[in-house]
Amino acid sequence: MEVLEGLWSETEACQNHALVRLRGVLTLVTVPRVRRVLDKLLRDPGAVVVDLSELELGWKPALEVFPSALAAAGGWSTARLVLTGADEPLAAQLRGLRVHRTVPLVDDPAAAPARLEQRPDHVARHRDLPLSPYAPAMARDLVRDTCADWSIMAAEDAAALVASELVSNAVQHARSGCRLSMHIDSSGLHIAVRDYAPGRDLRPRPVDAARAEGRGMHLVATLSSAWGVREQADGKTAWAVLALPA
Repeated sequence: MEVLEGLWSETEACQNHALVRLRGVLTLVTVPRVRRVLDKLLRDPGAVVVDLSELELGWKPALEVFPSALAAAGGWSTARLVLTGADEPLAAQLRGLRVHRTVPLVDDPAAAPARLEQRPDHVARHRDLPLSPYAPAMARDLVRDTCADWSIMAAEDAAALVASELVSNAVQHARSGCRLSMHIDSSGLHIAVRDYAPGRDLRPRPVDAARAEGRGMHLVATLSSAWGVREQADGKTAWAVLALPA
């Protein structure tokens, strides 16, 4: 058992996962220590059930430690995390922050290990890519691996093309590194590329048949059910949504 200044953490090694029991008060002071426990266990063994039955909440934002740790470990299914045993007030706080969408909340502790094997309602993954001619290929590899992990192989080819084109745009025109992000929700597979160069309209322009340049965003528009660009002070995010088969 590890004492975390008002919060106790006890870890039990189970057959295919680690069980962490948290006792005490989760506060601004204790949350970094909880994060270290989660970071370690989400690396090895990679699947963690957290028992919250004896946990009190002293600082609501501290609950973000659970989705944050899972995302930092690579997200589902690279790492798996389930919460269980929360009383109704704590469960309501978790749902209010929408933690349960990425980190499942299970009432019955006996059902928690099985829930580790099921994809959460919302899964997300991101990767920072360098300013490099190899960045589009790196994006395609990440997308293909992610589609396999998330069991959405039917979207693999289209998703890889869209991600490759968005990253190529960042490399060729924004001339900056970028962050490639992916997540699934009820509307489909979302792919976003955030660069660090403000300006430049990305809307498709008429294609010059004699030149390959300019075709990329037409391809994105064709393959996507929706797409667009969000401007930031220091760059922009180009995004696309791909419908997933029922």
